[in-house]
Amino acid sequence: MKKNLALFDFDGTITKKDSLIEFLKFYFGKKKTILGFLSHSHLLVAMKMGIVANALVKEKILTYFFKGEPVKIFKEQAIDFSFHVLPQLVRMDALAQIKKHQKEGDRVIVISASAEDWLRPWCDANGLETLATKLEKKAGKLTGRIAGKNCNGAEKVKRILELLKVEDYESIYAYGDSKGDKEMLEISSHPVYRKFKK
Repeated sequence: MKKNLALFDFDGTITKKDSLIEFLKFYFGKKKTILGFLSHSHLLVAMKMGIVANALVKEKILTYFFKGEPVKIFKEQAIDFSFHVLPQLVRMDALAQIKKHQKEGDRVIVISASAEDWLRPWCDANGLETLATKLEKKAGKLTGRIAGKNCNGAEKVKRILELLKVEDYESIYAYGDSKGDKEMLEISSHPVYRKFKK
């Protein structure tokens, strides 16, 4: 008998807040984070208007904050954030739905534009597979660039199809909350949009 597959977006679906912003506040403090976003406000406005691509703006922000940052320190902070801050951001009804799928024997994967550095430790601790954005690292330091593509929109589906064959599953459940989840929701037999509130 075929298993079911459950695909979960992370930011805004499983969490109440954007994990990148929360990680920046955790890593650099609230003041520096606000100043960093203010200095990129023109790009953020252009992104909202659809003039500039989301991935480009994200990479500019990542470069501003993390270029030259030692990988060792970054990874330590990412793990610390994952275990001590992320759990406070998680929606309890989303976590309950994840546990329900797991109890029923479904394969559960979190697919996110967030960096896998702080997402994977939380997913591993909760028995979840992870597909996320990878950050480029060279000579022991972060470059500020994304390695490969931002795991958002059509890239989410590309990553899913590289990992598995959808025809191997009886039913596919997909949970999302934004236009970045559109393509993922479209390949599912049970698309669920903005279900979780708590």
